[in-house]
Amino acid sequence: MFEVFIYGIIWCFAVYGILVMLQEITRNNTYHKIEENVKLIMTVKNAEDGIENYVRELSFGRNFYNNLVVIDMESDDDTLDILKELEKENINMKILNKQEGKKYLENL
Repeated sequence: MFEVFIYGIIWCFAVYGILVMLQEITRNNTYHKIEENVKLIMTVKNAEDGIENYVRELSFGRNFYNNLVVIDMESDDDTLDILKELEKENINMKILNKQEGKKYLENL
């Protein structure tokens, strides 16, 4: 009898796990693409410690990175180098310096 009880508990956990997995799959597949006219603009300055994680989190499983504009506000550290490396890894984003960013924002 105890063995049947244990198998029942294991069965419940397995069914729950499958349901959660299916929920995640359907949520990711029904995620709507961001329209072309929606842009995510990020300004950064001396953000070498966290910029890679921020950009990767935005690009993972979402479409934000297709519309991501990063404006570097004259960083003194390796922020710009890290962004350029991410760009080489096919993370599609627009990287602008301070002057280019100002012009870009004026033309929105």
